[in-house]
Amino acid sequence: MRKILLLVLTVAFFSQPLSAQKRRGATPKTPAVPVLQQVRQAIDVYDFDLAVELLSNEISEQGKKRKPTVNVDSLEALLEEVQGVATKLHATERIVVIDSVVCSREQALKVIKLTHESGRIDTYASTYHTRDNRGATLYENELGNKRYLAIEKKDSALHLAVSDKIGDSWSAPALLAGLGDSDTQQNFPFLLSDGVTLYYAATGPESLGGYDIFVTRADGEDGSFLAPENVGFPFNSPANDYLLAIDELAQLGWFITDRRQPEGQVCVYTFIPNETREVYGDETSDEQLRSRARLVAIKDTWNSASKDEVKAARQRLADLRAGKAFGQVQSHEFIFVIDDTRTYTKLSDFRSPAAKTKMQQYQQLSKNIETDATMLQRLRDNYAAAQSAQRQQLAESIRRLEATHYPNLEQQKQLAKEIRNAEISYK
Repeated sequence: MRKILLLVLTVAFFSQPLSAQKRRGATPKTPAVPVLQQVRQAIDVYDFDLAVELLSNEISEQGKKRKPTVNVDSLEALLEEVQGVATKLHATERIVVIDSVVCSREQALKVIKLTHESGRIDTYASTYHTRDNRGATLYENELGNKRYLAIEKKDSALHLAVSDKIGDSWSAPALLAGLGDSDTQQNFPFLLSDGVTLYYAATGPESLGGYDIFVTRADGEDGSFLAPENVGFPFNSPANDYLLAIDELAQLGWFITDRRQPEGQVCVYTFIPNETREVYGDETSDEQLRSRARLVAIKDTWNSASKDEVKAARQRLADLRAGKAFGQVQSHEFIFVIDDTRTYTKLSDFRSPAAKTKMQQYQQLSKNIETDATMLQRLRDNYAAAQSAQRQQLAESIRRLEATHYPNLEQQKQLAKEIRNAEISYK
């Protein structure tokens, strides 16, 4: 997504209407709202279809004039951007938001309470005991031996890097490979417990406005990452959208945004993360979809969840805030059918040592498959909405991910067969 709001303002600046001369004795008329202002208002409420209609009509009108009063090329560029965002609106992820807290931006990280298993997030200044006015943050994994952090490059911009603990000291941060050079700023990293999925926020040409949240995953042993993807609505908005963190043990997620907030304030939303990415279906009206994408009212997001699910999530959040220890939230580790009479739900159910070992491999492989499937869906959604210049890069990322995803699916099937055979034949 591009910075369409900035482009609207730029175009509007160069298209101010000339003051009409007052005719003597004529009753002054209420001036019409300039088209670019109407477009900006439509974008503010996510009515991108109306913005597209207004721009298309204005381009047509300007084309009829001998001397256009508005830069038509700028209008056409803006139209293309808005059309892309309109497509992304229909890929809005369906999430259940259970809580929101408004606070100062400096206090936002303290609102997020993670279990130990999910690592920790902190400011650069606090961790390294130094003064830092740039707002750089970092993520440290559960083992305390790897950090993803924002550091200042020679151009004075923040970019993401990784640092490893070697003995009692930390290695010099090395810039992450594969994130691209088009971002103006990169900050707010968070790594999922799978060790490969990285969320972060960035400003740049793919941002709807200010900071947007992106997701990528490690690709191979060389430490490089796949081309990052904008996570889209409702996590991102025309305002600044910062860190996104997911605690898989507590089954809770958070993201920080300054949408609809006064200067210096942010809102920290808590939501129930999906096991697989879900979008709204045809039963959702355009008005409802815009409302969900903007997060106008968090109760409106509860339609896809039961009251018990929301209540349980709120209890987990209360327990986290109270500092209570967390065990495994789920009552079972997995559901695996051995035969017509046996279904296993934990590793201790296995009698065969070989089957148990293979089951551990199966669990890790299944987690990787789930991560890849989510990433592939995002890539394909963004490919459908991308401009031609971006599609080549997206297509390459899709091909690279498919090259490992589909063989993993076949390996998963083979492992499942081997697990059953080993357990059934064990005596």
